[in-house]
Amino acid sequence: MKDKHLFFDLDRTLWDFEKNSKQALKAIFKDFNLENPNLDFQKFYSSYFKVNQQMWRNLGMGYITRDELRVGRFIKTLELLNLPLGIAQEMSRFYTTNSPIQTNLLPGAIETLDYLKTENYHLHIITNGFREVQEIKLKNGNLADYFQIVVCSEDVEKAKPNREIFLYAMQLANVKPQNSCMIGDDYEIDYLGALRAGMKAVLFNHQGKNKVRKDDETINDLRDLPARLPWVFKEN
Repeated sequence: MKDKHLFFDLDRTLWDFEKNSKQALKAIFKDFNLENPNLDFQKFYSSYFKVNQQMWRNLGMGYITRDELRVGRFIKTLELLNLPLGIAQEMSRFYTTNSPIQTNLLPGAIETLDYLKTENYHLHIITNGFREVQEIKLKNGNLADYFQIVVCSEDVEKAKPNREIFLYAMQLANVKPQNSCMIGDDYEIDYLGALRAGMKAVLFNHQGKNKVRKDDETINDLRDLPARLPWVFKEN
């Protein structure tokens, strides 16, 4: 498989975003003394989660900037909960520092990457996350040494599912689309985005959140990926 290149999403595909983010937000809730008779952590977390999801969608559509997202998600969360807005900047810095140092990975991540390396696949990352944050995640999660190329959306000022980020990554890896496969957890952003760029793709549908078609290439466990890849590349 020396000519086969695998491009992984990072958050929610290898790095357990929900678990790690929740740990950082618990630390914020405690350190900023946010608890009161009308607010517990679950209400705070739920409010932040909804705001954050919407703001990432807005970023992908080009409606807001990265700086607006970083601070704005905390401003809007505090607004929803009728809390003072003056702590939003500090909360944003706290989160940006503490979230990426968490080390929880999805089940089977290391086992799968180890096996793929022994099979001589070339491994890369394509992520919409902030570069300085993603590099910390890769280092602290003991993932960095597996990957030859790490492409972040800011490198091309285009986020997945825009085909330009996939084309840029393949150009850096010096590989043709037919010898490239994207593995990610989001049907529109990772799976369809890669297919539109001419790549192969496997959807990691571990949360069952994606509605898929009969012929889509899907796995529910990372450890199932190695067995699927020969079929994905079979026409080559």
